[in-house]
Amino acid sequence: MGGRSEDVSPSGKRRFRRPLGLRIIGGEFKGRRLQYSGDWSVRPMRDRVREAVFNILREAIPGSVVLDIFAGTGAMGLEALSRGASFAYFIEKDPVACQFLRKNVTHLGVNERAEIIPADVFLWWKHHPSFSRQPHVAFCCPPYELYTEAGDAMKELITGLMRELPSDSVVVVEAHDRYDFSQLPLPEQWDVRTYRPSRIGFFWKESTTSDAA
Repeated sequence: MGGRSEDVSPSGKRRFRRPLGLRIIGGEFKGRRLQYSGDWSVRPMRDRVREAVFNILREAIPGSVVLDIFAGTGAMGLEALSRGASFAYFIEKDPVACQFLRKNVTHLGVNERAEIIPADVFLWWKHHPSFSRQPHVAFCCPPYELYTEAGDAMKELITGLMRELPSDSVVVVEAHDRYDFSQLPLPEQWDVRTYRPSRIGFFWKESTTSDAA
C-alpha cells in the first residue's frame, strides 16, 4: 500500500496521509486488501458504513450492473463485484486514483467484469451511452464540497440517474449529514439513513415509479 503520510506544502501541492486499511467486507473477496494513494481528497467510506449500505442492498447486488460514480478508491464497485454484481463501471477523473483502481481490479482478477472510465463525471454524464435494461446499482459518492460548489450539476446528475436507469435499479447517494434530500425529485421515495458525518440516501426505482421531474 503506497502513499505518503501528509504533504501540507504551501506551494499548493497535493496533501497525502498514511492510507487507512481498506478491505473488502463480504462476498467472494472478503478480507482482501485494497490499495489507494492516501490523497487527502480521497475519502473512503468507513467499513461500518459500507457494511450497513451493502446489508440494505443485499438483494439488489447479485447480477446487477454497477456504476461507481466519483469512484475514488473503487471500494464500492469492487465490494459489489465481490458480492455478485455482473459488471462495474468506475468513473473517476483523477489519474492517480485510476492507477490504483487498475491495480485493485487486476489484484482481484476482475478485469473482464470492470471498466475504468477516466473522465470528469459531469462531462461523462452529458455524453453517457444508453443504459441496458438490466437492473443497475449506481453509487454516487462525491466529495462533499461539490454539493455547494456544483450544487446544480449534482442535482442534475442525481435526477438524471433517477430518470434514466431501468426499472428495479437503485441509486445510492452519499452526502454530508446536513444535506437535505427533500430537494431532490420524489422526496417521499428516498430512504435516508444517517451515519455521521455522512448521510446516505437510497432511491429504489420500481416498475410503477414515474419518471423523475
